[in-house]
Amino acid sequence: MSTLTIKNLHVQLADKPILNGIDLVVPKGATCVLMGPNGSGKSTLGNTILAHPAITITKGKITFGKEVLSKMKTDEIARAGVMLAMQHPQTVSGVSVTNLLTIAMRKFAAKQKNFKMAHFRESIKDTAKALKMDSEFLSRSLNEGFSGGEKKKMEILQLALLPAKCVIIDEIDSGLDIDALKLVAKQISKLRERGVSVLLITHYNRILRWIKADRVHILHKGEIVKSGTDALAKDIEKNGYSRYINA
Repeated sequence: MSTLTIKNLHVQLADKPILNGIDLVVPKGATCVLMGPNGSGKSTLGNTILAHPAITITKGKITFGKEVLSKMKTDEIARAGVMLAMQHPQTVSGVSVTNLLTIAMRKFAAKQKNFKMAHFRESIKDTAKALKMDSEFLSRSLNEGFSGGEKKKMEILQLALLPAKCVIIDEIDSGLDIDALKLVAKQISKLRERGVSVLLITHYNRILRWIKADRVHILHKGEIVKSGTDALAKDIEKNGYSRYINA
């Protein structure tokens, strides 16, 4: 496992500056939380790490261990073990969930000793059951006809099953009821137990009731304006952002 390091990152989207000098470290196996008002650049940061084609890095560097992510394509970044759970998951017609995961896993399986695809398929079923997803979803096209909450669970299902080393999880808690949130949080905590680095983007403290946060950062107007412990997230929930973004 490696450390995700972002140094002096400046980013533009449609020629508009969005991120203005981000410095952020997500250590190996740690969970860092990124919070901030709407439009602060949180999702843009996640998409930048995964090399979204609409985003331009004008200055700075993103590394994961020895890999320079800011010089890599999205598929190369994913193969390096850095993955993104999207805020708005896409529908992929004609490709079932099981087939998608099986095809993706074949890319990694060659590097794993004693890997058995039959065992992996059973793991798909077991993880779906743990997330209380009906097995019928596994044979359907990815996210086709899924509710918002089901799409979010499907993002976590993929992260749980693929050999991720670092994950960026973008507002997974939006659209989930409290029971679904607990199930999702449990799977995220299991990632931590595996030594996976987690960058969790969220508006709310509630998911942190079930996930241990090593560090909490507030992003505002493309800059990190405050960092602290999980107590910072609790204060934001109680008092809002004003004391930090208007200082």
